[in-house]
Amino acid sequence: MDADQLLDYLIEVRTAMAHLKATDEALLDRLDQLAEAGEIDRGGFSHNDWAFSWSAGRRSWKYPAAVTGLEAQLKQAKRASEADGSATATTGAPYWTIREPRQ
Repeated sequence: MDADQLLDYLIEVRTAMAHLKATDEALLDRLDQLAEAGEIDRGGFSHNDWAFSWSAGRRSWKYPAAVTGLEAQLKQAKRASEADGSATATTGAPYWTIREPRQ
């Protein structure tokens, strides 16, 4: 596979993945509708050996001003440490970023 073929195929795969993701989201919306109608159990079930379970979502927190103020101080201290060289930088694993064209 030459460079053009590879890039064309990669674009094709990414487009297919985007389509599959949209389809998956629509199917999950329908699954929610079926659960609300009582046709499936949110408590968990299996179908063709696949396990399905529902979760109410992850808990998130909103902190009081005193805590967010401390967080802001910490972020400022981190930036200062990066600027003065006392912080040590590391580099993660390499990766490609591929974006679809804007429409």
